[in-house]
Amino acid sequence: MDALDLQILSSLDADARRPFADLARELNVSQPTIADRVQRLEARGIIRGTMLSLDYARLGYPISAFIRIRAFGPKDRGLVQAMKDIPQIVESHSVTGEDCVIARVVVRSVDELSAVLNRISAFGHSSTSIILDTLIPLRNPLPAAKPENAASPAAPVRASKSRR
Repeated sequence: MDALDLQILSSLDADARRPFADLARELNVSQPTIADRVQRLEARGIIRGTMLSLDYARLGYPISAFIRIRAFGPKDRGLVQAMKDIPQIVESHSVTGEDCVIARVVVRSVDELSAVLNRISAFGHSSTSIILDTLIPLRNPLPAAKPENAASPAAPVRASKSRR
């Protein structure tokens, strides 16, 4: 992956629906070059598709929470399917530590959160944290573009002991 690939990814990260012609003009390359690069990034599995990003609060789901679940038995015994059957669970991850699963839920009310918790309580103990504010929204770990003429970061300065 070279600098052009990173620039393409950065531009598409800001607007995945951006026309290739606009990208080509911005990056000073031909439209077929952009199309070929994007196709290669897709073939390599780097670009896996595009995703609809919703504002859950504006859709009527003002409460978001993380639910940590410590399953009674193996987590694949019904827990995963139960979570798939609850549309308010928008993502779930198998994790290390005392808890085996972390799920993110969006709900319309505290009562609805309680109902979701009741549905998964048959599979284990849970602990819930309501999200007060999102400090860093979901993002891609793309490196910041570095201008070609920018200097390299300075080496750290080490304190030296003076000899007297």
